[in-house]
Amino acid sequence: MPQEEGNSSLPTNRYLRILNIVRFLLRHRNYPPDALIYESLMTAMADPRGSSKGVRKLLDDMTFQNVPLTADICYLALEALSVHPDYILRQEVVQIMEQHWFEFTMPVKQIIAVAMLREGQFELASSKFDQLLEEPGHVDLWVYDIFILEFGREGFFDEMLQILRKRKFARGSDSAFRSIQLMALDMLSQGFHHEGTTFVWRDVVNIPIHSPSYGILENVLATGARHGDTELASQALQKLAIHGKPRQQHNDAMLEAFANSGDVMGALTLLNLQQNNGRLLLRETTMPVLRALLRNRNLISEAEAAIQSIRKEGPVPQQVLMVTIEALARTRTSEAAMHLFNDMHLLTGKSPRLSDIGLLLRYASQTKTQYDLAVAYNSELAKIDTTPVSIANENSKKDQGNDDATVPETWMDQVEAGPAFDVIIPACAQMGDFDLAFKFIDYAKNASPGYPAWRSASWVEPFIKLALDAEHPLVWEIVDLLDQGQDAPAMMIRKELQRRRIQKRASS
Repeated sequence: MPQEEGNSSLPTNRYLRILNIVRFLLRHRNYPPDALIYESLMTAMADPRGSSKGVRKLLDDMTFQNVPLTADICYLALEALSVHPDYILRQEVVQIMEQHWFEFTMPVKQIIAVAMLREGQFELASSKFDQLLEEPGHVDLWVYDIFILEFGREGFFDEMLQILRKRKFARGSDSAFRSIQLMALDMLSQGFHHEGTTFVWRDVVNIPIHSPSYGILENVLATGARHGDTELASQALQKLAIHGKPRQQHNDAMLEAFANSGDVMGALTLLNLQQNNGRLLLRETTMPVLRALLRNRNLISEAEAAIQSIRKEGPVPQQVLMVTIEALARTRTSEAAMHLFNDMHLLTGKSPRLSDIGLLLRYASQTKTQYDLAVAYNSELAKIDTTPVSIANENSKKDQGNDDATVPETWMDQVEAGPAFDVIIPACAQMGDFDLAFKFIDYAKNASPGYPAWRSASWVEPFIKLALDAEHPLVWEIVDLLDQGQDAPAMMIRKELQRRRIQKRASS
């Protein structure tokens, strides 16, 4: 092409190069707009800067110029429409080919399948691709790759895996497939697709040339954890360790893998190892194990056996014991867990925490159990700071900008003693231990002097009735404190006293 002003060199871009050549031929060589010209322009439409509108305009212009259609122009139009999807126009081109008896070659069929994929007609595209595999002829590897990646992006992992299997054994070079495998592994593991992840992972492990990124390895680990595949999770963790010391989240994923596989012994042993390595175990840490135990109650006996096995090597982590206790309490009531609770100091070397006792109180069904837990709760209360909260101090905090200080937070709020008191105070009264009941009541009353939040507690009404029935003399102090104002506790105590007066008159 001769040099002209503004066109001193031929553009390296294919799209612009075609347009410049065609423009030169039409303007400066007076070349007629024949099939060659339109084929060239149609080729340019497959460029990202082309468009489906450009394809339609070229086809319409050919009709206007009386330029006969050729099979090549139709093929090129379909190729352009695989880049710039337009279902209606593609169908028109296919109909034109059928009317002119143009051959549908394997490359054309491949382009149509890819166009369906780009149009979002995934079921039709998948069916078309299956047809191509059944027909004689060789399906190009790039078609496999496009379907694999597009199905992966759309989350059709089962279909993606089917094509991935076929792609692995298709004829062709493996160099490009390695990249496809890594991208597929990334998408499959992000979607936690276990079968697909393990299929690709085998090659990643067996072929050293593969080098998955840190993010992919984390996704593979998470997939193994979710599906209880300890082998997959362990292999991913080993590769992560190459990049440095595993993070806590990686250890948590490994724990989840053991739990989801039903290997309670392995999960609790891992927790024991983590604590021995300096990790502070929390209730949240053991949640995967708890979920596994609640899903399958038969595993609880294995957890108890694991505790005894760990005890032979040293103290059992308290949270390991508590996750088993909680599973027993939630599945069979707290009474079934009391043997482990009573042996807590023997097994762990530690006393139960208030939160541990509170959990058992939540699932206790017998008054005797509730009372035994109340005694334990009293012992643990003596070990914590129960200093009352001064309303004056709280108001000064509010003056300093603490707008949330309208209701003072007490030690009871910090240890969540309220729900426990709602159970243990009536339980003590039912068992006749009013001294312990009044001790808990004093804790509640003195938590925030001047702010009697205890008046609205759930334990008040049942305790008052039990204490009045027992004619305990100290109950009248509580009655006098309640019989003030017009709130719900005051109305409750007045109705109860009136009911008892009427009942007494009726019986006399």
